[in-house]
Amino acid sequence: MVALHRWGSWSVVLMGAVVGLGYGEGAKDYMLERQVTTATRMETTTDKAPGNISVITTKEMKERSPQKVNDFIKNYEGIHILNDAGLNPRPAITIRGISRGTLVMLDGVILSDLEGENRILDELSLYDIKRVEVVRGPFSSLYGTGAIGGVVNFITEMPTKLESMVLLGYGNAFKSRQADMNLVRGYASFGDAFFDKRLRLKASYGFTSSGGYPSVPAFGSQTDFNKLTNITGYHIDPAGTYIAGDTGRREYVLNDGRIKVEYDWGDNDTTGAMGSISNHHYDFVDPKTYLRDNQGRPVYGNDSYNPFIGSGYEGIGSYTHYIASVYHTHTFSDESNLRVSLSSVNLYSYWLDAQNAANPAPTLAGGQGYSQDIYTSSNYLDIIYTKAFDNHTLTTALQGRYMQLDQLNYGLSDWKVRKYDLGLQGAFGGRAFLAAGFVQLDSHWTSRLSTTLGLRYDYWQNFDNYTQSSSQKNSVANITQNSLSPKASINYNLLDIVVFKASMGSAFRVPTLREIFRISTTTQKWLNNPNLKPEQGFSFDVGGDVNTFWGGLLKLYYFQTELDNMIYRAGAGKEANPYQNKNAGHGRINGIEFGYIQPLASNLSLNTSYTYTRAKIIKNTANPATEGKFIPNTPEHMAHIALLYGARYGFYGSLSGNFQSASYSDDTNTKIYKHTFGYYDNQLYFNAKLGYVLQNGFDVSVSFLNFTNNRYYDYYQVAGASFFAQASAKF
Repeated sequence: MVALHRWGSWSVVLMGAVVGLGYGEGAKDYMLERQVTTATRMETTTDKAPGNISVITTKEMKERSPQKVNDFIKNYEGIHILNDAGLNPRPAITIRGISRGTLVMLDGVILSDLEGENRILDELSLYDIKRVEVVRGPFSSLYGTGAIGGVVNFITEMPTKLESMVLLGYGNAFKSRQADMNLVRGYASFGDAFFDKRLRLKASYGFTSSGGYPSVPAFGSQTDFNKLTNITGYHIDPAGTYIAGDTGRREYVLNDGRIKVEYDWGDNDTTGAMGSISNHHYDFVDPKTYLRDNQGRPVYGNDSYNPFIGSGYEGIGSYTHYIASVYHTHTFSDESNLRVSLSSVNLYSYWLDAQNAANPAPTLAGGQGYSQDIYTSSNYLDIIYTKAFDNHTLTTALQGRYMQLDQLNYGLSDWKVRKYDLGLQGAFGGRAFLAAGFVQLDSHWTSRLSTTLGLRYDYWQNFDNYTQSSSQKNSVANITQNSLSPKASINYNLLDIVVFKASMGSAFRVPTLREIFRISTTTQKWLNNPNLKPEQGFSFDVGGDVNTFWGGLLKLYYFQTELDNMIYRAGAGKEANPYQNKNAGHGRINGIEFGYIQPLASNLSLNTSYTYTRAKIIKNTANPATEGKFIPNTPEHMAHIALLYGARYGFYGSLSGNFQSASYSDDTNTKIYKHTFGYYDNQLYFNAKLGYVLQNGFDVSVSFLNFTNNRYYDYYQVAGASFFAQASAKF
């Protein structure tokens, strides 16, 4: 804490020094030109919006080398992507060290489901996203549960004239089996505006196909490997896990199709609608074995045990998302505004894996297995009314949500064929209803002083909850939660050079059904916890945005969150010490965020960020041994630096480097083993991109990813050095 207080003192000195580099009112203000809607639910400039805000634009997306939508934001302060290695079926965005505390949206539609997952992030086409807004800090006063750490809004755009685009790209690893093999990506879109631009329409489709790379070892325990009689070749990793090879390349195909339409009925009414279907499908192929029989021939196990399948980390998976939304806005004669929106996000998925407990043991070709079918539906109704006065804007809203989740595990006589001939073996599920209302007052007291006051009430009920083992279905009592979430912020603009900001508020997160109920796998043992309570957080931040020379922007913030009933994963996932999600008594997360964007010369800019996060369990009566320990999966240090170059036409590109310190994988802070599956290494990697765009809209580029080939572990082993080249044309 002493070090952090010193940071706060130095931040004021540093701001003052940089202010001296400003070059007066003749400079275009980099920050004040930015418009955001996510921070206040209405369009406002970043100097008047609360907290530390980042806006990622189309220009920056072009100059960088993103391979999935998470890459748009991972370079910015305070943002951590968990298990960021290749295609991750459960991508997770963490802001300010709060696990599952980030609300993720697409065009304002909440993507998080009752399971607490954002699987669709892997499926979204990169080229549909034209802008990303990131707001940090507690935003339950606007968005309710799940927004303790912040909000990320991926935004698409609508055409104002005839426009279309086609793109095709190809990539590969520089070394076999070390990065995505034969990666092919394509995209096409068409949009136009009709009837004096009153009707706007856009349709798009994107796909990705890849041979993948091995990121998961074929592993097991000593007890398992004792079954491999007369078989040798395996080794033991630093954590004591037996390794027989790798489980193969994760081949995958992604598809994402979307249609958007907007119509202006007149000057005061607009109706819009969006529909999309997205899917990702994967399979593990071409495993590599170290095992040899007594004649020296390669083998993949025996009739008693096969370490290449059935661990819960491989298998065959398919996930399909359906999104539909419709909205209508009306502007009244007094310039007040009413917006009504209805949206639905639905997931239909299955995953097949071998059952290692079967006798005889299944093989790579088939044998007994099980499925995990997940069906979720999240439905939202939002009614938002905004009224502007002379210096104040009042926003009031009502929100309703209805969500459901069912996870069904079936038995299969052949794990490679989706035929559930052995019946239902286990299940859990439930429903949830939310009713909420909020009010927010944004005030501009002077041209330099602005404040935001917000208050939201949420009533949440989980009902029809159940667990099921074979034919026995057990009802679980309803879970009722309610929460009051206030927030206050103040911004002061000093001489149009520095904007000082301070905010504080409370937020909450209702535990997901997946956190309450879990079904064990062969390698991961779980206990349910129907008594899991909601996380409650009180947060504050203080800092500022400084306009530097040549239109640059420097940001420096101190943040702190006090978490009660903090939800974390306890245990080791073993039979004797199974995983279980528990509430810790009290946790504290505090740190420093630093961001700096500085134009250096014509079309050349520097982009840097650094985050220090200290996340600790302060009190835990359920397990006092964890008190004073670091919260798992939270790196202390994250840093990024990039040089970006590009004009509208001609050459463009970037050179960037990222660092992330190692972090603990459990609440007891056991030793972090380097280069070991299931652990979080120090991370250091570099990317580069070079492209050229012609005035006729033809664009070619090539990206070099992790070109130093640093193959650290982010739980899974990350991809090594690879390239991706693409060509596109806009009409």
